[in-house]
Amino acid sequence: MRFGRRLLLYLSAAGASCALQRNGQLSEVQYLPSEEEGWESFNALLKAHPDTAVAIAVDSVDELYRGEILPRAWGRDRAEMAQRRLRQVVHQSPYRAALRQGHERNAATRGDRYLIMGLSNPEQIRPWLDIMHLRGSPLAGIWLLPALSANLVRRFHLRDPRLLLVSEQTGGLRLTYLESGELRFSRLAPVDGSQHENPLEGYAEEIERTRQALVGQRLITREEKIKVVLIDPLNTLNELHGFLLEAAGFQCISINRSRLQEALKLPHALLTESADALYLSLLSRAPASANLSTAEQRANSRAFWLRRGLLFAAAAWLTLSVAGVLLLLGDTWRLGVQSNALQAQAMADRARETELLAAAGGVSQIRRRLAAVAAWNAVRPRDRQPAALLDAALAAGDSIGGIQLTRLTWRNNDNSEATSLSIEGDLPAFSGDYRAAHARIAALALRLGEKLPNYRVAVAAWPLNAQSGEELEGAIGGGGIDAHFQLRVSAKP
Repeated sequence: MRFGRRLLLYLSAAGASCALQRNGQLSEVQYLPSEEEGWESFNALLKAHPDTAVAIAVDSVDELYRGEILPRAWGRDRAEMAQRRLRQVVHQSPYRAALRQGHERNAATRGDRYLIMGLSNPEQIRPWLDIMHLRGSPLAGIWLLPALSANLVRRFHLRDPRLLLVSEQTGGLRLTYLESGELRFSRLAPVDGSQHENPLEGYAEEIERTRQALVGQRLITREEKIKVVLIDPLNTLNELHGFLLEAAGFQCISINRSRLQEALKLPHALLTESADALYLSLLSRAPASANLSTAEQRANSRAFWLRRGLLFAAAAWLTLSVAGVLLLLGDTWRLGVQSNALQAQAMADRARETELLAAAGGVSQIRRRLAAVAAWNAVRPRDRQPAALLDAALAAGDSIGGIQLTRLTWRNNDNSEATSLSIEGDLPAFSGDYRAAHARIAALALRLGEKLPNYRVAVAAWPLNAQSGEELEGAIGGGGIDAHFQLRVSAKP
C-alpha cells in the first residue's frame, strides 16, 4: 500500500476523469474516454499505481434523492432502521446511502431527518469496478457528485438558507439545491445547444425547470426567491446573469476560476484543463455517511487495509529488528576494540611492574619490607612517651597560682588504655581555708581536662577529706598547716 496516495475517479455518461492525489495535492489529471478505450486507459493507470485506493464520484442522470423523517434512534438500532428504509426506497440498486441531516424540529413530525440517495443504474460503474477487482485495487468509496457540494458551500461561507448551485459538467448542467447548507435535491440536465442560438438560454430554462421542480416537491414556495450560485471554473457563465433576473425570483452570484483556485488551493493549470478537477479535489473530503459502497465492498476494503496494515507493521518490526541487530553488532565490535586495548595496556603494565620489581630486588624482597612495615605498625601503639602529659600538667599548675606540684608519676603497662599519670602537690601558703583550697584544686583539674581532652582527670585526695567515716588529712601544728592533694589522669575508654 502506498500510504498518502489515492486515485480519484470522476465518472459521467460522456467519459471519465482521473487524478492522483499525493498528500492532499492533485496531480496527473487526465481525461478517460467512455467505453473500452477509457477502460484500457484506466487499467493502465491502475497498473502504474498498484495497491492505491480508488475513490469514485458519479455524475449521472440515474440518481435518486428522497427526504425522510425517521424515528430517533441510536447505535445499531439507527443503522438497522436506516438500512431497512434504504432497501424499501432504493430496491433496484445496491449502491445507496442514508445521509443523516439533523433533527426535525416540527412538533408534529419529531424525529431525525435523512436524505435517501442512490444510484439507480449500477451498470454505469460496473466495468470500472471490475477492472479494479482484477487489479486488486482497494475501493475507498463511491459518492454521487452532489454529495460533495456541501463542502464547497462551507469553503465559501455561503450561509443563505436556500442555494441552487449550477455548474457545467462533462455530462451536462448540474443543478444542486441546498437548504441551510444541507443537500436536498439535485439533477443533471443534458443540454442541447442546437436548440438555442445562445447556449446560455438553455441553461436558464433548465434553472427555471429546477425551480418549478422544487416548488412541486414543496421544498420552496412560488413566492420565495432563490439564490443561484454559478460555479464557473472555466469562466464561461458570466453572461448567464442577464437571463436570471431578480424580478423572476433569482439572486445570482458567480464563483469564478480565481476564487476557486484560492479557496481550494488548486494549481492554475488544473482548472484550465478540466472543470472536473474541481469535484475531484472535493472528493478527497467526501462525507463518509454519503458513501454508496455495499457492505461487501466495505468489508473487502477493510480486509485489504488490515492486511496492508499488518504487512506495514511486520515490515516496521523487521526494520527495527535489523536495526537492533546492527546496533548490537556495532556494540560488540566496539567492546572488542576496547577489550583489545585494555589487554594491551595490562600487558604493558605487567612488563613495567616486572622492571620495577627487578630494580627493587625482586618480589621476595618487597614482601619482606612490607612485613617489616606491618610489624612496626603493630608495635607503634605500644611506644608511649609521657612528655605530652607531663607538659600539660606543669602548664596547668603554673596557670593556677598558690599550687606547688611535688611529684609526677607516669605508668604504662603496654596498653594504651592503661596509661595514667599521678600528680601530687600541696598549697604552700595554706591558711586553713579549706573551701578556697578545694576551689583552687578543682580549677586545676578543670584546666588539666581542657588541655587533655582524651583523658579523664579525677581528684584522688583533697587537702581535707570531708567524709565523717575517714580520718582527717593534713598536719596542724608547728605554727603552719600543710594541705596535700593528689590528681589522677587516665585515658578515656
